Amino acid sequence: GQNPSYAIRWNPVPSATNDPTKARGEINSNNFESYGVIAQHSQKFKFLNSKLIAGGVVDLTKNDYWSHRIDLFAQLNPTGQFVEKYTIDKERTDMPIANYNGNIKNYAGYIQYDFEPLKKLRFSIGGRYDVMDLDFTNNINSTSGNITYNRFTPKIGATYDLGKDKGLYANYSQGFSPPSLTAIFRPRPNTNPVEFYTNLNPAYFNNYELGGWAAFWKNKIYVDVTLYQMDGKNELLNIRQADNSFDYQSAGKTLHRGVEFGVTAKPSEQYWFRFGGTTALHRFEDFQISNKPTDQYQNLAGFEMPSSPRWSWNTEFSYYPKWVKNFRTSLEWQYVSGWYQNQINTVKYEGYNLLNFRVGYKWKGIEVYSNVMNIANELYANSASRGNNLTDRTTFNPGAPRTFVFGIQYNFEGKK
Repeated sequence: GQNPSYAIRWNPVPSATNDPTKARGEINSNNFESYGVIAQHSQKFKFLNSKLIAGGVVDLTKNDYWSHRIDLFAQLNPTGQFVEKYTIDKERTDMPIANYNGNIKNYAGYIQYDFEPLKKLRFSIGGRYDVMDLDFTNNINSTSGNITYNRFTPKIGATYDLGKDKGLYANYSQGFSPPSLTAIFRPRPNTNPVEFYTNLNPAYFNNYELGGWAAFWKNKIYVDVTLYQMDGKNELLNIRQADNSFDYQSAGKTLHRGVEFGVTAKPSEQYWFRFGGTTALHRFEDFQISNKPTDQYQNLAGFEMPSSPRWSWNTEFSYYPKWVKNFRTSLEWQYVSGWYQNQINTVKYEGYNLLNFRVGYKWKGIEVYSNVMNIANELYANSASRGNNLTDRTTFNPGAPRTFVFGIQYNFEGKK
C-alpha cells in the first residue's frame, strides 16, 4: 500500500455554475504485490577476445487501485484571488473515478555481444525484447480484458583505447516505456457507458552518446566528457478539449540534449578534488496541450520544459592531513541554475547554491563523524512550479535549512 495522494481543482472565476468558495478533487489508493526473478549468464571466448551476456527477467505484479471524488470548501484570502485553506466537505464514494484490479506480467530477454575486431577497438552489440501483458477487471463498467505491449529495443556501442589512459566511445540505444495503469484507466470524458484509454501507445526514446576520457600527470588528474541527445516520441499528452474536458493521447515529442563532464584530481595523499556537472536543454518539440480555440497556447513546441535547469554541478575538496592520521575533512559546493516554473516560460526560479561540510576521525574500529549541510542556511526550494494562467501561484517545495548530523560507528573487521 502507498500513501494516498490528493488532486484538487479550483476555479477562481465566479459564474452561474461556479462558486469560488467550493472546490472538488479526488483521493486515491494504489496497492500492489510483486514477485520477480532475474537470471543472467556471461561467457568469454578467445575469438576476437569476445564476451557474450544473455539474461532474462520475469516480474509478476498484482495491482489494485481506486479513486473517488471529494468535495471541499475553499477559504479565500481577502482579495479572493487564491485559496488560503481547503477543508473537506464530504467524500463522494458514490462518484468513483477509477476502480480496477490488474494482473501484470512483465517478461524481458536480452543479449549482448562484445568483441574486438581490431586491437584497442571494442564493439558492443545487443538488444532487449520486452513484453508487458495486462489482464484487468474494470470495476466501474464491469468489464475485463487483456492489453499487451511489446517492443524490441537495440543498442550498439564502440570504445577506442587511444593509449596512455585515454579513450573515446560512442553509443546508440533505444528505450521503451508503456503507459501507466493510472493513465489507462482514467475515464474518457463525455462517454456513456464509460470508456477508458486502452488504446494508448507506449513511448520510446532514441539515445545518442559520444564521449571520452583522459588521465594526466601519472593518473593524478582524470577528466571525462560526454555529449548526449535523447529524442522522445509518443509521450503521454493530457489535451484540453473545446468543452474544457481533458483527453489523453500518445503523441508528444521532446528533446533532451546536453554535456556531462567531470574532473578528479589527487595531487598527493593529503588532497583530493572532484568537479562534476552537466549543462542541458530539455525542450518540447511537438506537445499539444489544448484543442480549445480560445486558449492562447495550444502547442508547446519550442518551449523549454519546466523544472529543467540549464546548469548543475557538484564540487568537493577533501583534506587528509598527514599530521593527524585517519582524520578527514571536506567542503562541498552544490549549484543548480534557474529554471522555468511553467510550461510557457514566463516565470523563472533563480536556482540556488549550497555549501556542505564533513569531518570524521577513525581510531581502530571506531569512527566519529559530523556533517553540516547547508552551512549558510540558504533559503531555497528543491522545486518550484506553477500553471500557465496569469492568476496561478507558485508551489514551492522548500529545501532543508542548516542541518547538523553527528554519528559514531564501529566497524567489525576480521583477520585473515
